[in-house]
Amino acid sequence: MTGCPIPAEKAALFFYRRAYRLFGGRTPIPADCGRLCSSKCCQGGEEDGMILFPFEELALARADFLTITKQRMGTRRVAFAVCPGHCDRALRPLSCRLYPFAPILEKGRVRIVPDPRAAYFCPLLQNEAGPYLDKAFPSAAARAVESLRTLPGFDAFLMDYGHMLKEYAAFTGEIL
Repeated sequence: MTGCPIPAEKAALFFYRRAYRLFGGRTPIPADCGRLCSSKCCQGGEEDGMILFPFEELALARADFLTITKQRMGTRRVAFAVCPGHCDRALRPLSCRLYPFAPILEKGRVRIVPDPRAAYFCPLLQNEAGPYLDKAFPSAAARAVESLRTLPGFDAFLMDYGHMLKEYAAFTGEIL
């Protein structure tokens, strides 16, 4: 965030706190969905994690339960948050707040879509779950992600992220 009159850490914290607030406390269902699947999305090893969005690791400095690593997403190195299986929900990364959905940039707008990486193990993406999903969640999530588009490189990141999701969907036969 060069040229920014305040330090990058404070600017990132401001932008991400605002984005997190724009969710309005919404989650995909009005309950702890981890109870449905024994929190499968919060389990994994040192190589597993949730992709962090640009500058988000600066906003998560207080999230001492996370281990931040760098991994590849296509040609880009990105930060990943690796969780021990439990967290301070107020300090969850954006990817965790969105899951099992993900943002893509399409025709200049953020769209929230089912994450094809979750299709085979997240009960919220099964047809039977449809009636239980919070219908206002996708628009709240899109507003939150949209608010971050002023960050340098955010749109380019979203394009790369969407490309990665589309490649995964093509490989697995899912539709975005």
